[in-house]
Amino acid sequence: MREDERARDTGAPGRLPPPAPEPAASRPARFAGGPGGARRFVPLAAVAAVALALAAQAVLIFGVVVPYWMIDFAVYRGAAQALLHDVRLYELGVDTAFFPGMMYTYTPFFAVMMVPAALVPAAVAQFAWTTAGYLALAASIWLVLRITGVTTTRQRTTALVTAGLICAAMLGPVQFNVLLGQVNLFLVVLVLLDFLPSLPERYRGIATGIAAGIKLTPLFFVAYLFFTGRRRAAFQALGSFAATALVGFALLPTDSRAYWFHGVFFDSARAVPTDVMVNHSLPGFFARLVGERTAPDWSLLLAAAATAACLAAAVWAHRRGHDVVGLLVIAFAAQLVSPVTWVHHCVWVVPALVWLATVAWRQATPLPRVLLGLVVLWYLAPVWSLGHRIFDGVPFQHTPTGNLLVTLTGTLVPAVVAIALLPVWLRRLRPPERAEVARPEVASAG
Repeated sequence: MREDERARDTGAPGRLPPPAPEPAASRPARFAGGPGGARRFVPLAAVAAVALALAAQAVLIFGVVVPYWMIDFAVYRGAAQALLHDVRLYELGVDTAFFPGMMYTYTPFFAVMMVPAALVPAAVAQFAWTTAGYLALAASIWLVLRITGVTTTRQRTTALVTAGLICAAMLGPVQFNVLLGQVNLFLVVLVLLDFLPSLPERYRGIATGIAAGIKLTPLFFVAYLFFTGRRRAAFQALGSFAATALVGFALLPTDSRAYWFHGVFFDSARAVPTDVMVNHSLPGFFARLVGERTAPDWSLLLAAAATAACLAAAVWAHRRGHDVVGLLVIAFAAQLVSPVTWVHHCVWVVPALVWLATVAWRQATPLPRVLLGLVVLWYLAPVWSLGHRIFDGVPFQHTPTGNLLVTLTGTLVPAVVAIALLPVWLRRLRPPERAEVARPEVASAG
């Protein structure tokens, strides 16, 4: 057939008709269940398998031999059960295997979030919480790699995250966080999400506000966002934080009034009154110095000065192009000035070590590698546990020698030294550049 005859048939002069559509059976599959889509879930499955294995080991071994296994999680779950049975949260005393009458110290919003844990058997809730904690740890490692600009193939990223997860699980702060069933690993992920470069601005800050709605210390990151020019994110964080408080008032008005208006949120004495565990914060140091369980009032002025100095250092690091350094300074500053900082609160050491590993990989000098090895050894060897002793009925940390020892071997010592020397070493550090660890054509290959 001539071209003009084809044009008459199709009604388009001088134009060939479009090809007939292929039968549905002959077209290649383009859905997530195809081979390409399935491959995307292999890395997630590998990381999840490691998290499940670590959780199973923790439950089967530590759950049997550790007397304080999941006692903090028992308080979270007990608060949710109290909510379901119309018992006042801040009049609750949860009897655990290690401490009787443990009190709930978190927000009403967090008690609402923990309701699912109260609806299943305790063993199921413990295993699910432990597994989720290890998954959160893996997510924090991945987030720091993305924030620091490390890009590579999906397979290499999976290997890095999996190896990092296994190594991080051996660090003292992570082990105690898991053993006690603490919430800190989830808070780290929520904060890191807001510093992910690819996150749309309309969402930035929301996760940090939710984290602060669980535990107040993430509010320090709101100040960092504000003073580094990310004011929209800071206000969005405050908005989501306020939303969590409103949820608490809507569902638990009496408990919310007690928490926010009657000083429960500021009452550090509600924490477990133990002379064995060492409080590694500045208020803890001053409390030991005067021989009391709580810090003297004048120490609040020193804590406020330390907060201002750390915030200024973090903003300075951000202006020099080191946003991750500023983020880490704020994270450790929050622990330094918090009324109570125990070893399990220091899980920000994992993002710090991941960042230090990227610096060691990018820098030609051996110093970052040496520092990385020393910091890893510091948190692998439980030097901070030397003060967890009692001699003749007197806590070792309350003696002059013991106070000096626990101060010099505390979990925050590396961070305090690094922040104090920040003007010296940060000037020598190149601003991070987005680095491709693999060729582009390989990186796009699945």
